[in-house]
Amino acid sequence: TWSDLNLKVPADGTMAHSWIQSFDNEYDAFLAYAEAYPDNCNLLVDTFNTLKTGVPNAIRVAHEYLEPRGKRLKGIRLDSGDIAYLSKQARHMLDKAGLTDCKIFASNSLDEFIIRSLQNQGAQVDVYGVGEKLITASSEAVFGGVYKLVAMQNPDGSYVPKIKISDTFEKITTPAFKDIWRIYDRNDNHPVADVITLDHEVIPDDGPYEIFDPLDVTKRKVLENYYTHKLLVPIYEKGKLVYKLPTLNEIRKSCQKQVAELWEEVRRLENPHTYYVDLSQELWDLKTKLVREARFKADHPEK
Repeated sequence: TWSDLNLKVPADGTMAHSWIQSFDNEYDAFLAYAEAYPDNCNLLVDTFNTLKTGVPNAIRVAHEYLEPRGKRLKGIRLDSGDIAYLSKQARHMLDKAGLTDCKIFASNSLDEFIIRSLQNQGAQVDVYGVGEKLITASSEAVFGGVYKLVAMQNPDGSYVPKIKISDTFEKITTPAFKDIWRIYDRNDNHPVADVITLDHEVIPDDGPYEIFDPLDVTKRKVLENYYTHKLLVPIYEKGKLVYKLPTLNEIRKSCQKQVAELWEEVRRLENPHTYYVDLSQELWDLKTKLVREARFKADHPEK
C-alpha cells in the first residue's frame, strides 16, 4: 500500500484463505468478493476442494453475478496441490463453461525451477505469483558487504593504491580507483564481457582490444568488431547529488533490458555459460606488482 501511494507501484493481489473461512460457505465468500471487486475478481479456489467445489463455485459466481452485470471473471488462483494437474482440469472446466478469457494464477512457494517444471509438464497457468522466493535469498541467506580499502590520499592530493592479500586468489582485492566497461559485439549487440580498468583508462571503440581471464591469463581473446558502454556514472561529486534518480519503473525496464541482452546460454538455469568480468592489462600489471611486493614483505619481515 505504501509503495502504491508513494512509489507508483500498483497494488494488486487476490483473496486470502482466511477471507473464505470467515464465511459460512465458499460460494458466499466468492459472491461477497465479486460484489466488492467486480472489475478485478480473482478467486482463490483451493480452500476446500479445487475441482469439486472451488472451480464450480467460481464458475457459478461468474454466471450468476458478474455476467448479468456485464463483468467477467478475471481469474482463479491455485495455491496448493498438484498445480500442473489441477490447472489442466480447471482450464477444461472454465473453457467448457464459456470462460475462455479467465486466467489461471498459480502461487505456493514458486521459484524459477518449479515454474520451469510446471511449464515442461504443460501446466495451463497464465500467471505465476512469486512471493517469498522473490523477496528472500533462499540460496544465499546472508548478503555480505565488506569495506575494502583500495587507495589512500597523500598530503599533496595524490593517491597511493592499496591491496589486501589472501591465500585464496579470488579474495585478493583489486587496487586503485576503477571504471567498468561493457563490450558489445557489433554483429549481434550481445555483450561479450565486462572489463574493469583504472579510472584514467579508455577502451577505444576502433579496436583491436585484447581481453583475458584474470583467473587464467592464458585464456585470451582479441576483439575487433565491437563497441563499448561505460557502466559507472557519478552519483555524488564533492558531496553534491549530480544524478537524476530514476523511477522504479525505469529501473525495472533497465534491468530487463540488460538481462535480455545476454546470450541465452548465459541466462539458462543449469550449467550457464560464464559471463566474464576481466581486468585491463594495466590494472592487472598493477595488481600483480602489489601482490609481489606485499608477499615479499611478508616473507622478509623487518627485524
